[in-house]
Amino acid sequence: MTQRGWSRMQTPSQTPARCESCDYDLRGIAVGGRCPECGTIVPEPPARSAVDGGRPDHRDSGLQVVAACQYLALIPMSGLMFPGCAGPALGVISVFGPVGRLVALRARWRRSPLQAIEPDGLGRLLLRLALLETCVAVAYLASIIGLLPGLASFPTLVAYALMATISVSMTNFRLRRIFEDWQLRLPDLLARIGFIAGCLAGLSTTAFIIVWIARPNPDIAGILIVIGLAVGVVMSLLAVFAARDGLGRVESVLITDLIEAHADQSDREPRPLADRFRTTPSPDPLPLEPERPPVRGDLEKP
Repeated sequence: MTQRGWSRMQTPSQTPARCESCDYDLRGIAVGGRCPECGTIVPEPPARSAVDGGRPDHRDSGLQVVAACQYLALIPMSGLMFPGCAGPALGVISVFGPVGRLVALRARWRRSPLQAIEPDGLGRLLLRLALLETCVAVAYLASIIGLLPGLASFPTLVAYALMATISVSMTNFRLRRIFEDWQLRLPDLLARIGFIAGCLAGLSTTAFIIVWIARPNPDIAGILIVIGLAVGVVMSLLAVFAARDGLGRVESVLITDLIEAHADQSDREPRPLADRFRTTPSPDPLPLEPERPPVRGDLEKP
């Protein structure tokens, strides 16, 4: 398996490592001084801004927002919007999930340099799923507010619950294929579990809807509703967590590939971008090497 990742490198010293003329070790020699071996003046290092200026900024890709918004899909997937008066309130909160994913994909991911090296079809799939789920969620929200007829409330609720389940399951299925191609066993296993859990959550929601429509014996209906909610919540948690973790892993791998590709192009060692919220102290310089005394001319004569 090809190891993906880079090792954290120390900040380069303020002087060149080797003399351009004699390859002498110049660590600890001040800029403007002379090489102790050949006397060449130590040049100034290239400005860091000039070296790192061409590196793409990957810190605002939007995938982290997309991954975090997956958690709100737990509400429609598990069937928590069906029972009681708290269902509509939870449904309104859950609408922020697909809307947030859609905004992040449209505003950030489209301009991110990670999109150029994304796995084939991942961005398009996430965007289509977010768009479809947003349309159904907005229709459900309109039925709650009263913009749609009262008869449309239950169909839009069912459509929203099923669409959220399909979205999370398809995301886990696509992540499973990606991790299988990358030969990442543990993320692949987690994505498989997430896909199966999403399918089970969908079956649980479907059974919950059938019981809700059929209205059998009240005692039997109550038992089935409790079992359906318990299974739906557990399976939805597994599916949503797998999708969120998988998207985070994909972003980290793409960032690694981007840094390594930039390092290959600029013929430099891979080093992460500086975090503007964290300052890394520079390593202590090596002690200055005492200058060698000049060779006396009279000693060179035989």
